[in-house]
Amino acid sequence: MYIEFDLPEIHEHMSGFPQYWLKTLFIQSPSNRYQINALSSTYIRLVEAALVEYHAGAIKLKEFWSTHSSLNLGAMHRSISHFETCISNMYRATNCLRRLRRDRQRDPISRALGVEKVNFISDSVTNRFRNIRNEIHHLEEMVMDGRISEGQWFTLNPNGPEVPHPTEPNQTIKTIDRLVIGDREIKFNELATWLMEMANVAVRITEFLPNGSSKDNDNDSA
Repeated sequence: MYIEFDLPEIHEHMSGFPQYWLKTLFIQSPSNRYQINALSSTYIRLVEAALVEYHAGAIKLKEFWSTHSSLNLGAMHRSISHFETCISNMYRATNCLRRLRRDRQRDPISRALGVEKVNFISDSVTNRFRNIRNEIHHLEEMVMDGRISEGQWFTLNPNGPEVPHPTEPNQTIKTIDRLVIGDREIKFNELATWLMEMANVAVRITEFLPNGSSKDNDNDSA
């Protein structure tokens, strides 16, 4: 069996969003309301973490399949843990943004974030995040109380279609392109697309904040 990957790499924003933290620490917070500032900072933190977990999960998944001297189960187990955490962080970040956009009448940053359509906060995508996260937790509970069935998967399973090799008899090509748990699945290209969309929102939040102090701005105006 030959293994191929449909697992997009994400190179952007791997250092996070340091400008956001610098601005909030030394210049100005997004809002004069503590709740809005808490939502903004939590969103940025979760997106940063999700990007790191996706990257680490991809590295370990490829490491598992590229190790030929032994059965590198440790790499697979770490890959699964990274992707589980990635999806959980993406779901939590989605909830933060949905709540943050709700206060358009009271906060300028909420109005600014509500202008563009954002696909990952749609009900259909949010429900998929929640269902997979809940499936992970539900299966863990089943393991704990002994309700798991013989042969039943109890973690995320990196998987994908397997087709006959076009030129080699009795050989196949398997494409690892998704994560599966129970009857639910999510493709890597979907995760990568939504992660980049989340990162773009984080950039917009960062750019919403001023680049200089009020004193500097007053001097410039003078």
